[in-house]
Amino acid sequence: MNEKLWNFKFCSVIFINSLISFSFYMITTILMVYLTGIGVNLSKAGLIVGLFSITSLFIRPFTGYITDQFNRKKLLIIGNFFVAISIMAYVITDNLMVIILFRVIHGIAFGINSTAIVAMASEYIPSKRFNEGIGYLGLGQVIASAVGPGLGVALMVQYGIKYAFYVSALFSLFTMLYLLLFHYSKMIKESKSHKILLQDIISLNVLDYAFIAGVYSFMNGGIAAFLVIYAQGKSIEDVSIYFTVSAVFLFLARPLSGKIVDKMGLKYIVYPGIIMTIISLIFLASADSLAMILVSAVIRALAQGAVQPLLQAASIKKVGIEKSGLATSTFYLGGDIGQGAGPMIGGVIAKWYGYEEVFYLCVLLMILALVVFYFSNRKEGKKQHNCLS
Repeated sequence: MNEKLWNFKFCSVIFINSLISFSFYMITTILMVYLTGIGVNLSKAGLIVGLFSITSLFIRPFTGYITDQFNRKKLLIIGNFFVAISIMAYVITDNLMVIILFRVIHGIAFGINSTAIVAMASEYIPSKRFNEGIGYLGLGQVIASAVGPGLGVALMVQYGIKYAFYVSALFSLFTMLYLLLFHYSKMIKESKSHKILLQDIISLNVLDYAFIAGVYSFMNGGIAAFLVIYAQGKSIEDVSIYFTVSAVFLFLARPLSGKIVDKMGLKYIVYPGIIMTIISLIFLASADSLAMILVSAVIRALAQGAVQPLLQAASIKKVGIEKSGLATSTFYLGGDIGQGAGPMIGGVIAKWYGYEEVFYLCVLLMILALVVFYFSNRKEGKKQHNCLS
């Protein structure tokens, strides 16, 4: 393996991941607008939009196995082809069943893409800088999450909603073209086919880290769903800037935390990171001004931007590079469940008790995540001690 972190292959994978992310985030805010605009009622439109997450959740356990068994470059080419076709299909027909079909295909393709890209990147990151490398890999995704939705809306306003979808599809098509020119020789030997077992689709070794990732995603889903309504109830305006501030500090935290962990160890980031997240949630739940909400955003983003990519890198290290697809898909499974459960459970809590209690529930879950990491870290420490003795 190339011992330089910023080798051409790794930079190319970051570029590919950025294109994939832009294609995804450009239509996240406008798909509901398009569906209701062609006459789909709000509840049906919500179900169609949600189908993506449901499909990704069900396909996720199998994406790791597929990624570890087949050529990752070919999988990404196929995945991006179907993403592009799906995005264009949304706006070239008003047949609801066709749109639903391609929403499912889009979810499957995205699930494969998001797992394969991390597995491919793992092959080009030097082992001594692995945590740092995984942190850098997600920077394009952070930028896309901050810029992509706005770009989609701007294109919709300036040229019409269909053109925003076409440009989103072009990002995926350009990704395909770049991958076709990208020289890739699979470093991991493909194993002989055998009966698929539970350990082939879910890594029990990384369920602890997947749980913590799920708690973070639960929190994200709850904040995304209820923050604006929560702020309106307190007569706090311009709260949408919370997400911009979060994106900026997520961007800053990812690479720096990786350097610290590569030199000192995982616990020196995860313990402070979870505690900072708890503090940010308490600030948010008791906020009475925009300034306090933004302080919460800064603390949460620095903590989450440090913790999540490091746990993902640690998951891959646990099972080995040869099973990086399995580790990634298991880790993302926790996030998929949390992202979906956050708005649903949060909605019930908010209805009966209030929006503050949604954030306090996240505090309790974060404390549980801290306990899970404590026992996981103790277990890993004993394992390393036994290996050395």
